[in-house]
Amino acid sequence: MKKSTNFLPNRIVIFLLIALLLLVAVVSAKDLLAPQDAAASKEPGGSAVFAPPPYIEEVRAGVTVISDLVYEEDSGALLDIYIPENRDEAVPIILWIHGGGYVGGSKDSRRDYAMTLAHDGYLVANMDYGLAPEQLYPGPVLQANAALEYLQRHAADFGGDMNRIFIGGDSAGAQIASQLSAVLSNSGLAGAMGIQPAVDSENVRGALLFCGLYNMATVRDTGFPNIDYFLNTYTGTAEFENFADIQELSTVRHITGDFPDTFISAGDGDPLAPQSAEFASMLTAAGAEVETMFFQGTDKNLQHEFQYALDTLDGQETLARTLDFLSIKSR
Repeated sequence: MKKSTNFLPNRIVIFLLIALLLLVAVVSAKDLLAPQDAAASKEPGGSAVFAPPPYIEEVRAGVTVISDLVYEEDSGALLDIYIPENRDEAVPIILWIHGGGYVGGSKDSRRDYAMTLAHDGYLVANMDYGLAPEQLYPGPVLQANAALEYLQRHAADFGGDMNRIFIGGDSAGAQIASQLSAVLSNSGLAGAMGIQPAVDSENVRGALLFCGLYNMATVRDTGFPNIDYFLNTYTGTAEFENFADIQELSTVRHITGDFPDTFISAGDGDPLAPQSAEFASMLTAAGAEVETMFFQGTDKNLQHEFQYALDTLDGQETLARTLDFLSIKSR
């Protein structure tokens, strides 16, 4: 009877010990899986889920992919080329620059989107670039110009027409794309940065800018998650506003009448949306033709990078408008 009396308490103790051991194991595993450098794990917050369009298999079947071409010998930087299979003549070219806060991201994450553009009749060069802190500003801008130089030499081999060039990007990539567009169209900025433009500005038919940042004097006020971390790391400073060349990154300061016509988009729930609205307004004032999709007043609450959610109606509508812009400016 004594043994029977102690049996239930003993079982409870054993179950409690097992539960405690499981809890310790879970916590330990979480610590092991967590990044050792917490700052290095920061990514832009509130981003949309990347999803291909419903017809992605048709896209993949209709696009030839040439991966990992070295466009810059010194760094070994790579780009992919996506070529539409059904073409009767040389097609317009799109250089695409991925986002990721200057510290992350890659061309691979933009592959489905870039292939979707190619499927509509464009040769798309989807580029990687050196990430901060290993590569600091102005490295990515220089590399984007080097990618254009590579295309100048080789695009015809792939069926591309360098007389019809578009430069596009998202988030940090949109800022780089806008700055490259400014370098190509503003000799003063090109001279200040020591860049010899790889192509003539008249051959740049347009810019595609999604959810970017264009005014470094006001970008902190947007409250975008980790914006100080991204820009501090990119500029190699403790406070990016004190970086000696910070105004070079403010594309709003370098617009001229030669800046390419632009399609610019941001979600109504994106903290960076005011940056796009300001930039669009200044482009219009300078005489550039501007197409915008901001969804202001719709209460859709479309987040940062919603353009890549191609399984949604808003993502599909923005893609359709993007393709309309490309078609018109390619003529």
